[in-house]
Amino acid sequence: MPCNRCRTRHYRCDGKRPRCGRCEQSNKDCAYETGRRFRRSSVQDSFGNDQPWVSLPPQVQFLDESQDVRAYYDSNISSTAQQFSPAGSYGPFNLPRAAQTTLPSITSPTEGLTVLSLLNSESPTQPQQPTPTSSTPYGPHVAPSPTQLSGSSTLVHQQPPGAPVLWPLEHEQEAMLLRHYVDNVALFFDMVDDERHFANHVVQRAKKNSTLMNAILALSARQLSRTTEFDPYVADAYYQRCFQTLIPALNDNVAINEESLLAATIILRLLEEMNSKGPPTITTGLTGPVSIVGSDPQGHLFGTQAIIRAAEQQYAATSGPSFRQAIYWSAFRQELWISLMTQRPFSLHIFPADRSLDPANDQIWATRTIAHLGDVCNFAFGEERHSIARYRQLMDENTAWRSRRPESFDPFFYRHDRDGSGRNFPDIRFHEKTHVMGKQYNTLAHVLLVVHDPTIPQLGPSHKQSRRVVDKMVQEDVRTLCGVANSNPNAWPAKFVACFAIALVGDRFTHQQDQEALCHMLMQTEAVHGFPPISTTKHQLEEAWGWHVN
Repeated sequence: MPCNRCRTRHYRCDGKRPRCGRCEQSNKDCAYETGRRFRRSSVQDSFGNDQPWVSLPPQVQFLDESQDVRAYYDSNISSTAQQFSPAGSYGPFNLPRAAQTTLPSITSPTEGLTVLSLLNSESPTQPQQPTPTSSTPYGPHVAPSPTQLSGSSTLVHQQPPGAPVLWPLEHEQEAMLLRHYVDNVALFFDMVDDERHFANHVVQRAKKNSTLMNAILALSARQLSRTTEFDPYVADAYYQRCFQTLIPALNDNVAINEESLLAATIILRLLEEMNSKGPPTITTGLTGPVSIVGSDPQGHLFGTQAIIRAAEQQYAATSGPSFRQAIYWSAFRQELWISLMTQRPFSLHIFPADRSLDPANDQIWATRTIAHLGDVCNFAFGEERHSIARYRQLMDENTAWRSRRPESFDPFFYRHDRDGSGRNFPDIRFHEKTHVMGKQYNTLAHVLLVVHDPTIPQLGPSHKQSRRVVDKMVQEDVRTLCGVANSNPNAWPAKFVACFAIALVGDRFTHQQDQEALCHMLMQTEAVHGFPPISTTKHQLEEAWGWHVN
């Protein structure tokens, strides 16, 4: 049962006593309601055969905003909420008073899931209004930095649901968030896309699509809040505003085929993975427990698979509009990481993508490694995991890609070890990000194949000897993944591949120097890019390494 604070904010609660994880992190009082019993009734409702029913999405969020209910649950919160009210000395960038949106007080900016009540509440609590003469501390024509914005009042400009966010944007904060998305966030999706569809085409479509624009602003704000002092409440507000139009669209047979809708869904799904601070654990890891990226790995956003399946042939065809292909492969990679972290077969249907070794451009060669990794995940976590024939087929494909790929995939600089210890990450530099990501995906697939080799004896002395051989190969692959990630900073999504590999097989490293280097990779990646969340992964690895024994 969730605690009072998590329930009133409609957050998932881990239910820990005496304080749940969220209350512990924010250093707040944590109280649980006494369970209530309901008297059973013998009355049975019945409906006629002609009773009309309203279709509902797979997940529904119920919000009770009546005064009585809020007063009952918020009696212990109202006294602390006032101290977080926006300061009255800051005006929303000199907007006319009629255009200013007054935000209600919130208990903690890091838990801003009162945003839906903020946008839709019957009578939200009103903070102190700024005086008519107050003005922005940044001046009327100076765009504030993310750090400056975080120091001012939480500012989200309200608009009617579904109203298009037309260019030019009216507010400096939104302009800053959009620029940050293009320059620093879109590469999450465009890592093997030379045309950069999510940085270019998606942004252009967002000009007339409020769902997509709000998704972009939400993700940009969330990434900023995880890497700077930017107010996390802003991301929550755009996130909830996006859902006002996204959820109804998922029930629209026409709208569900829109590419912009799927793009928004994919963007929000990444945001939700970033939101996870304390991911749960499964105990069926490769050699022990591994963390799941995202507190709900199947996705609070149920729309990705629904939309893909609604127009699967359009999105997955090997030929077709390049924008549609970019959307499909972004969704594919998200399902891929979920498969890896939950160690379950691929949920999204894998279509007959190009898996040949025929001559093609570098982008296609890199994309082939993504499809190959999906095949390997299905083998490792599916019903074929004991098939020696299938294993050898996949290993042959993995080796063939490395031997027959274009020469452009060769690194232009390679240094295996700086001091000869064999414990440093190699320095491997590539020309283009497609070359970097192709190397990363192929290497990660090799890690999974080596670990899930069905020919390895399960018992006896041979098992122990085989395990040593496997561990050595895995360690070499992980060092390669980390080395490639560190050597190519402009292709920073390569760090995510390395971090996932560390989460999966990092416990196989036995020397403390290696372990500290892996921990540094995890922490540095999250600190700089806000993803992936590593707190639980790091703790589990430290437990596996015996760091907490003393």
